[in-house]
Amino acid sequence: MNKHKVSILVPIYNVSEYIERCAHSLFQQTFDDIEYVFVNDCTQDDSVEKLQKVIEQYPNRKSFVKIIHHEKNCGLATTRNTAIDNSTGQYIQVVDSDDWIELDMIEKMYKTSIKKSADIVVCDVLLEQENKTIMLPSLISHTKEEHFFDMLAKKIPIVHWNKLIKRELYELSDCRVPDGFDCGEDCYVIPRIFLMANKIVRVNETLYHYNKYNYSGYLSMMPIIVRTKFRYVLFQSIDDFLKKQKLYDRYIKKLEYIKVADKLEMFIEPNSTYKMRKQFAFMFKEFEMNYFNSFRLGEKLMLFFTHYHFFLCAHIIQKLIVFKNRKIEYK
Repeated sequence: MNKHKVSILVPIYNVSEYIERCAHSLFQQTFDDIEYVFVNDCTQDDSVEKLQKVIEQYPNRKSFVKIIHHEKNCGLATTRNTAIDNSTGQYIQVVDSDDWIELDMIEKMYKTSIKKSADIVVCDVLLEQENKTIMLPSLISHTKEEHFFDMLAKKIPIVHWNKLIKRELYELSDCRVPDGFDCGEDCYVIPRIFLMANKIVRVNETLYHYNKYNYSGYLSMMPIIVRTKFRYVLFQSIDDFLKKQKLYDRYIKKLEYIKVADKLEMFIEPNSTYKMRKQFAFMFKEFEMNYFNSFRLGEKLMLFFTHYHFFLCAHIIQKLIVFKNRKIEYK
């Protein structure tokens, strides 16, 4: 099997409107030694047909393209694992099939990785919304441990797609997301990879375009009660990972605070429900009052009411917080 310098991995699911733009940006890269692995997770539209038409326009790239077809819909976690298992690149770049990249992105990222002997290279992102574009800088914390917890605390976005990552990191047993973990799979694997990397560097350029206006992808219809369950399982897995790395006792207080803050965020967000708060009131309950004074008044009330199972009061508090934070638009 021929090994390539870079493998670009692309999951495909219901992206008919966007796949052609994405594919053109991948096949027009200024870097030559690229392998392309597309995984069709039983898309319900003509995404694959449109992709194949684009491939025909790039005969010099065609022999380096793989399209893997799942026999049944498996979800994003399994789809990305399928792509990794069918790739050979020294470095791996994940690209969502509704996004697109600058034509020299791979060249700049790879050359930076070689020049600086980096395991991970990150770039800045352009958030493409319907009416505006926002530049999102990709910050790097001072230490790997600090970056790990900044990600869990959502101070730094946890995403695959603006990172060129050395393949050997994915081959570590703790750095592959379990099949079926389809909500927050980036949150599962990316902090671990960063903690295990030897060197992380940043390209100070905006090279990735993130499509914020696609509402038909994997997570668009996932209920908040399901997302909350995944967050709980995620933090359980983080506990196990840190214990294995012999870092748990060192960072237990910081991790506990992050868990409580994350619970509050889930309980207060506009789509949260009475049923969800009742079902997950137990979540991190054993230590949440240790950090009670760290939060604002509304958050304190939410913690107190859910801790003592006053769910109707918690529901009223959530509605008041959402109402207070709602932006008024003048037409």
